[in-house]
Parts: sequence; C-alpha cells; structure tokens
Amino acid sequence: MTKMEMLERFYQRHEELERKFDAAEKAGDTKAMDACQDSHQNLLQEVRVEGEAFGDMMRLYSEMKQQGNSRLDLSGTYRKPEEIIRIFRDFGVKEFTFSSTWSSAIQVSWAFTQLGCTLEGMIEIYGSGRKFMSNEYEKVPAFLFSL
Repeated sequence: MTKMEMLERFYQRHEELERKFDAAEKAGDTKAMDACQDSHQNLLQEVRVEGEAFGDMMRLYSEMKQQGNSRLDLSGTYRKPEEIIRIFRDFGVKEFTFSSTWSSAIQVSWAFTQLGCTLEGMIEIYGSGRKFMSNEYEKVPAFLFSL
C-alpha cells in the first residue's frame, strides 16, 4: 500500500467516525458518542506513530478533501520548500497547488522551480475561507505545480 493510499484509508476512517458521532449525537446516545471519541483518539495516535511528515500530509489531505479540491494545496508560509518537495516525492504526489498570499510566496514558488517542479500555470481552487453566511468555500487563485 502506498503512503497516499494509507492517507486515504485514515481519512475514510475519520469520515466514518464523524458520521457515527453525528448519528449518535442526534439520537442522544452518549455511550456511542464517547466510543466515537475514543476511536478518534486511537486513530490520531495511529497517525502520530507514522511520523511528523505523515501527520503533516494527513492534514493537507484532509483539507483537500474537506474543501473539495483534487490536489493538495499549500496555503501558508514555508521556510523549507526543499523539505516539502522531498515529502511530496516520498508520498508520490505528482501535482500540487500553492495559494499562499504571504509576502514570501514568489520566493517560495521560485524555490519550487529550482527544486525541479514545473510551474504549469494558475488555476482556481477552493480556499480555506468560507463564503459569508454559507458553508461553501471561497474560490482562490493558485499556482499549479507538477513534480
């Protein structure tokens, strides 16, 4: 099983636990709610055991799924782009987006190209912010990179 397949399995388990918890909450079943919370803590521990890089990738993967995107997105500030690219390669990532609006975004984008990534262009993705009075994520521009 690849590392990306492992992420998908962990994410599916997380989603299933959320569904079970929601159903238990609606039914007022505190025992089932407690069991879901315990199972979720066990799941988080399993992710931690896989290491820091795996945990970081799990966060990126979860954000991608929750926001409705098809590629991992980097939206923050990154001081070690070489580490990110090394991890992406290790996980078999072929494409990713970079939607950071930090002042260092151009320098980080340049570093990605110097590390062998190709800037394919720009696309629109769903960002982390939600539209006002809505559960829908706002669209934001992002650089599309391939590895």
